Amino acid sequence: MVRHAGRSTDSRLEAICMVPADLKVLDVSHGVAGPMTAMLLADHGASVTRIEAPCGGPLPDLPGRRVWNRGKRSAVLDLKTATGREALYALAQDADVLVESYSPATRGRLGLDHAVLAELNPRLVHCSITGYGEGTRDSARPGYDALVAARSGLHWEKRGRPGGGINHQAGLPDPLAGIEVPAGVIEGPDRDGPLFSGVPLPSIGAFYLASVGVNAALHARERTGRGQHVRTSLRQGVFAAVIGGWQRMEHTDRPFLQTWIFDSRAPMGVFRCADGAWVHNWVPNPSWIIAMGELDSLDDASDDQVAGGGRHRDDPDRLGTEPENLVVLHHYHPLMAAAFAKFPAAEWERAGARKGTPIQIVRPPHAALSDPWWIQDGCVAEVEDPDEGPIRMVGRTYTVTGSEGRPHIGAPRPGTHTEQVLAQAGHARATHTAATATPPRTATSSSHTATPPPPRTATPPPPEPTAPLAGVRVLDLGLAIAGPYGCQVLADMGADVVKINALHDGYWQCNHIAMTANRNKRSLALNLKDPRGLAVLRRMVAKADVVQHNMRYDAAVRLGVDEDALRTIRPDLVYCHTRGFEESGPRAGLPGNDQTGAALAGVEWEDGGVDDGGRPIWSRTNFGDTGNGFLSAIGIMQALTRRARTGEGARVDTSIVYAQLLSSAAAGAYVRADGTEPDRPRLDADHYGLGALYRLYRCADDRWLCLAAVTAAHRAALAKLLTRQPHGIDPADADADADADAETEAAALTADDPRTPPDDGMLAAFLERTFAQDPADTWLRHLDEAGVPAEISSETYSLEVFDDPEMVERGWVARFDHPYVGRLETTGLGVEFSETPGELRGPTPVVGEHSREVLADYGFAADEVDELVAAGVVRAWEPGTPVLPGT
Repeated sequence: MVRHAGRSTDSRLEAICMVPADLKVLDVSHGVAGPMTAMLLADHGASVTRIEAPCGGPLPDLPGRRVWNRGKRSAVLDLKTATGREALYALAQDADVLVESYSPATRGRLGLDHAVLAELNPRLVHCSITGYGEGTRDSARPGYDALVAARSGLHWEKRGRPGGGINHQAGLPDPLAGIEVPAGVIEGPDRDGPLFSGVPLPSIGAFYLASVGVNAALHARERTGRGQHVRTSLRQGVFAAVIGGWQRMEHTDRPFLQTWIFDSRAPMGVFRCADGAWVHNWVPNPSWIIAMGELDSLDDASDDQVAGGGRHRDDPDRLGTEPENLVVLHHYHPLMAAAFAKFPAAEWERAGARKGTPIQIVRPPHAALSDPWWIQDGCVAEVEDPDEGPIRMVGRTYTVTGSEGRPHIGAPRPGTHTEQVLAQAGHARATHTAATATPPRTATSSSHTATPPPPRTATPPPPEPTAPLAGVRVLDLGLAIAGPYGCQVLADMGADVVKINALHDGYWQCNHIAMTANRNKRSLALNLKDPRGLAVLRRMVAKADVVQHNMRYDAAVRLGVDEDALRTIRPDLVYCHTRGFEESGPRAGLPGNDQTGAALAGVEWEDGGVDDGGRPIWSRTNFGDTGNGFLSAIGIMQALTRRARTGEGARVDTSIVYAQLLSSAAAGAYVRADGTEPDRPRLDADHYGLGALYRLYRCADDRWLCLAAVTAAHRAALAKLLTRQPHGIDPADADADADADAETEAAALTADDPRTPPDDGMLAAFLERTFAQDPADTWLRHLDEAGVPAEISSETYSLEVFDDPEMVERGWVARFDHPYVGRLETTGLGVEFSETPGELRGPTPVVGEHSREVLADYGFAADEVDELVAAGVVRAWEPGTPVLPGT
């Protein structure tokens, strides 16, 4: 065995190919979510062919394509023609996965309906990513990221709600209404209304969900022999982003349930330092910060001073998250701000590392992608781009034994491999035509007809509709959110997940945040610090398929749950460890979290519009902890599929900063070898949007309109509309120069205008004046009629979603009865499967709720369990008894 940075590897295992290396993938998608889904497969060795339209597709040339299309071949095919579709059909016969992001109507016109593809290739996993889902009442609405965010209310969740999400969802008054909020506490710009995001959250969510769905379907294929249709949407991506704030509960007054974290008035630990740089300190530690601010130097402080920091009056070292502590935080925030302002950011970062308190510098993406430790780690990779030369971008984001997941090839120019791909299609067509003489159905479009080639194999009989991971046993040793969330994803896919709770976890698991990451699981309350408790776990490992945790690895070694210790019990175990930071380097052993990961990776910079003079912001809707969870689940599923083929176990590894780097990549972040960034859309300081034609506007009724005029046709239609509407150019404007500017801006919107494009600021000002003169409903009607994509940013969507019959019927929201909070409603399943649907079995369990049941399933006799309970090694909760010990 060879050891490196805490990882055990066997050279024989490393020689076995990882499952994605065997896959042939067709990427027929546009936007962000589809290309990133295919990118993740390419990173792990899949042969990915990107099919591009001759005109470039329905979206403009997005800068992030140099990241999202790395490692792929590129072929230009016109799917509106019979020739183009015939080539795609031939490729689909040999493919394992096809990813596309067309609307259902467009998919039908192009001959890409699942029935057609499944008849061609019954083993094909066909992944569709839409704006609002197929067959929903919104399915025909324009599915641009910002518009889905607007229609689904996401813009209102970026900095939370006064009083927090639980009270807001229940329609209860703010319990702390009228409190005085110190200056600088509230994150984001000094304005009301919705806030645009610097990273495309609906697309990031859909990317993770699509990746989960594809890998779950591939695993199910090992059992059934069949592929299937996997569907997700940007709206479901919104639901994945808002899990912390969208929960409705019957009993909102339960002890330990609510927190101040999702209150918009809560200070989130972002402070400016003496050198003008920003740091993020999370969780707030007022006593230590204030005491350190009283020193003359942080670097010269003694180890005792740094480790202790002293006590400041009656302030505890760390404040609890109970809502009433918000007032205490407000008291200490100015004192903490003054302390941080006394020393440079790097000194605070070093002091935090010595103390073991998470403090990280808020960096722009270009600094993150120039981090030497990340380059060495491989989470930042350098590839050769045909136009830019060497560029750096997000690198490996998870590893599985046998696949490091490091990209090595940049994105090709569109059409680079067209001849090669057409030759492959011709060969496949000839081969399959010779193999069978029975043609399948004919696919048609409005103007052309293409007959798909014969199917590759006969269709196996449909399987019983069991979930993709049915029969898989998972032991979840995770803490907080990042670890448990990944196991919740596995549970949604049908795995039997046992949450190994500490005996004292009741206080945490009754928290609304913990309730976002533990549904569908069974709880075993077990004292692992007792040798008898560890012996119980070891017996369970012998029958488990997966063990997952996110504790620091040295703690796992001390506890006896490290990989080597458990693999001696079950050699073919899938062992997953996730972390806060990179695998090696000075940060590797530090405590990390969602917030510090967002700071380091550039997400807080992007979301704060800092390039335009804004302040960093930690959005309540982001994919740090949960992105880490998604990545761990994806890696675990790949490892399980690999094990089904080889019989070998595997190690899976990922981290929060890897997930946050993916969020920056979704915004298009990459840097040239000299550290400079290319031009790309960036959020403004007031969080209106990414440019005059892709942003929020306040209307006459104080409602907000989101505009997405992203193509030349959209701009031409908008110009025509504005010259028709009486408010397009305001004749009452007393400033003649402003009138002239308005005429200039309106004319410059036309697609065939030969002049230089107008100044973005001037155009935005013109549109602000224009949209402010009529109500939002009026403008949306006009824009819809003109064919200009737009939506009203809904302030109330979150209050309506749990009562929406369509969302309930589809399982996109979930309803449970919970012993502690009564009726509990949360966001639901993010992926739909045509043959092996996911499951919603139950809410976050009470600690110890299933202890006896779980131990019996794992082979423990009843008298053994009674003895463990009597000895205090196991806690077995019984219905009707207090949920929390001592209550």
